Amino acid sequence: MKTNNANLKNLAEEIKSRPILTRYLTPANKRGYVCIGCGNGSGDDGTGADVNDDETRLLCGKCQKGFSNIDVIANHLGISTTGKDFFNVVKFGCQEFGLPFVDSDETATIEKFDKLEESQESLANFVNNQGGKWRGLSLETLQRGNAGFLPDVYFSAAGKKLPAIVIPNDLGGVYFRSIQGKFHKNNKPMATTTVFLPASDSFDLIITEGQINALSILQAVPNPKFGVMACSGTSGENNILAKLKELDSQGKNFRVILAFDFDSNGAGQNAAVNVLKSLYKAGYTACTINITKTDDFDLNDVLRSNNGISKLAKMLDDSIKFVKDEFERIAVEENKKILGKSDADIFPSAFENSLALTARFADRKTGFDNLDKEMVFLPGIYIIGGLPSLGKTTFALQLLEQAAQQGEHCFFCSFEMSENFLHAKRIARRVYQLESNDGLDTVDKPLTATNILTNKFFNHKDNFNDVLESLHNENIPFYIWELDEVDIDKLLARIGKICSTLERPPIVCIDYLQLLACNNEQTKAGIDTILRKLKTFQRSTDTTFIIVSSLNRLNYNNEISFESFKESGGIEYTADVMWGLQFLLTPDEERTTKTLSKAKQENPRKIQLKCLKNRFGANFDVGFTYFSAVDYFKPLSECNYLEFTEPATKNETKKTAEF
Repeated sequence: MKTNNANLKNLAEEIKSRPILTRYLTPANKRGYVCIGCGNGSGDDGTGADVNDDETRLLCGKCQKGFSNIDVIANHLGISTTGKDFFNVVKFGCQEFGLPFVDSDETATIEKFDKLEESQESLANFVNNQGGKWRGLSLETLQRGNAGFLPDVYFSAAGKKLPAIVIPNDLGGVYFRSIQGKFHKNNKPMATTTVFLPASDSFDLIITEGQINALSILQAVPNPKFGVMACSGTSGENNILAKLKELDSQGKNFRVILAFDFDSNGAGQNAAVNVLKSLYKAGYTACTINITKTDDFDLNDVLRSNNGISKLAKMLDDSIKFVKDEFERIAVEENKKILGKSDADIFPSAFENSLALTARFADRKTGFDNLDKEMVFLPGIYIIGGLPSLGKTTFALQLLEQAAQQGEHCFFCSFEMSENFLHAKRIARRVYQLESNDGLDTVDKPLTATNILTNKFFNHKDNFNDVLESLHNENIPFYIWELDEVDIDKLLARIGKICSTLERPPIVCIDYLQLLACNNEQTKAGIDTILRKLKTFQRSTDTTFIIVSSLNRLNYNNEISFESFKESGGIEYTADVMWGLQFLLTPDEERTTKTLSKAKQENPRKIQLKCLKNRFGANFDVGFTYFSAVDYFKPLSECNYLEFTEPATKNETKKTAEF
């Protein structure tokens, strides 16, 4: 073989003009790369060779030499840049930079094959000398695939010229398959090879990896009702789509059957999955089949076995029957996407199964007995809003901890408060419950979260230690995530991984909604997008979200309502349940700045939770005593709550409520 021909030299010059392949160089310890000539830069204190300004040469200050990509590739391959090695260096460089590699010998080969009659005459002589068949393929079948024969095709993998079967593709490229050994190669342009298309404009199209397998199908079924095509290897995804679009333009109506090899290394099926995804994305109806139902045993292997033609014909017949059923199933599924499920799909089993799933949450509790009497705590999106400092975060934190005490996996996602501060709030509440007999007794200077963080325990140190020990021993599935990055997609991905590990989906609190949307210039658009993503995720996983929301300033002094919530449109329509926290006033009191300021000064405060929306039942309202200093919400009894909410005339005969 000539290695100094003009084509190889031109390719080499093109490779030299490209940026140096630094990934094949060793970085020097201090700067640059280890010189491939003298080794400069390999020492502990040495600096290496540098890439020049246009990045096409490696220059060494020590040996004063320059190196191109040809030198870098030769060094990487461990060969020289002369003789036959030069051919391999150039070929490697073409692969690296996506250059079309056609050496002089291959050009001569294609020119020979262009004389089709001559190569097919050689094919007839070759097949006849083989006893009328080659690899189970008759001369007639090979000729239907426009195959030819050449006695002297160079295969670089073999390092020599070998006789080969030559098959053209749909764009004029050529596939070479050696007679001796398993050597093969494709010459560009790469494309599909259409072996057979029915006269009908409506058909199923079987696509194999290689041309020999495609011709094997035609040998077993000479006049099939389906089309047969090869994609020239597992990397032919784009070639397939290009050919299918061409058939589309001709008015063909077809469905695609991928019959790729089932190799033990998984290459064929991995390729089939990628192609299938591309076909679905492009709108084609497609499926995959394993015709031989055996790994590492392709269609041509079947053809060359005993009674191979009848075996392969039977396999193809069985596969086509399977494909018809599969395509019918796909059609039914596609129709359901358009029409939705019918009663026959739903009743009775699907509906009963869904009820069984819902029943899993029938015993779920919030831990607030007054709230649990009014509602069922099913999976959904719960929005909780209230005035600043009214206890929204504290209420949600306590609810999640109480749910976790019952075995629910709970995750509190905080964008505002630190993890330590939230844990300090939990501890302060527990210490107060311990010391006050659950809020019935007075505690002098109760321990607060701020006290804990500043290490001021006064006379509460023993109880503080007891609470820490109690939390350690309980070890409930309650987790606080202190988050800095505002990214709903990453957050949902993290929660999704959690869902995949749990038998029962978690309860997740997000504190708070407006902070999660703060990276969007248009807050309303950001909130709407986030809520849609949360709802889609929630429905697919049965996760329960409790989302803290701020209120509209214009409604601070008004009775809480839908209008009180910031950007209320998306919140109102997406939420399954909407809770509003507000100061609990008597019916005779008006909500003015003065009355609200007075209510805020009370210790403890009286708080009303008002359910504005409830997809799972009727709206309601309940009351709480809020010990704000120690971050504790205690439910009001029904009697005590009615004392505030009913007109005074109705309560004259009732026992005075005690808080």
